[in-house]
Amino acid sequence: MKLYLLLFSVVLLVPFAYQASPTSTGSVELNELSFEKITNKFDVSLVKFDVAFPYGDKHEAFVALAKDAKDVDELLVAEVGVKDYGEKDNEALASKYGATKDNFPVVKLFIKGKSEPITFDDSKGFTSDELRRFVRENTGLYLSLPGCVKELDKLAIEFIKSKKDDRKKVLKKTEDLQKKLASKDTNSGKIYKMIMQKILEKGDEFVKTEHERVKKVLSSKVSDEKKKELIIRINILQTFLLYDKKSKVENEEL
Repeated sequence: MKLYLLLFSVVLLVPFAYQASPTSTGSVELNELSFEKITNKFDVSLVKFDVAFPYGDKHEAFVALAKDAKDVDELLVAEVGVKDYGEKDNEALASKYGATKDNFPVVKLFIKGKSEPITFDDSKGFTSDELRRFVRENTGLYLSLPGCVKELDKLAIEFIKSKKDDRKKVLKKTEDLQKKLASKDTNSGKIYKMIMQKILEKGDEFVKTEHERVKKVLSSKVSDEKKKELIIRINILQTFLLYDKKSKVENEEL
């Protein structure tokens, strides 16, 4: 009798454990009824279509991004859990965007004003860093990447947006901030400073050519330590490159 009661209790508790787990991920659960109502209220929505009770490294990477993006008001990070049994909840919604149990998890970026979402390409890895990069490159929203320093990213953006004569002033502010941050981010600070100096010397085109050069080196055979250094450099370069593109678009629209 005691064994029966114990088994009965486990059966009752397990569903509640599964239902509770998604609420701690930092992302919002969407379904066929709430999907458009909620995503339409945000400028950008990053949505993962997956099994109803996801787990594993890819899910953990998505959860990590959701937690890091909690203060980005323009961005909704959400999940659609799909069941292939019973009433097959959300299966039609997932299928509408090309997501099925054969290719789960599928991540889509919905941008207000665009008719079709952008699909996350996980060929370089399904990691929180790649997800951050995906959002940044397609939206311009700020999400920090490894090696990037928020205060220095702001100065990088200010530098790119400034006229040539004002860029030296921004460089001076960067040098001053670098000294304050020296104990924390010596190498990163030097990279921001170096990029600004090279842009002043060679022009805005330096960012693109240096970005391509570092990507090429990164694709070759390098040590793990060197790879880590190159990833930091390319992440910082992307801040300059991303906002250079953005400022050019804004200038064309004026």
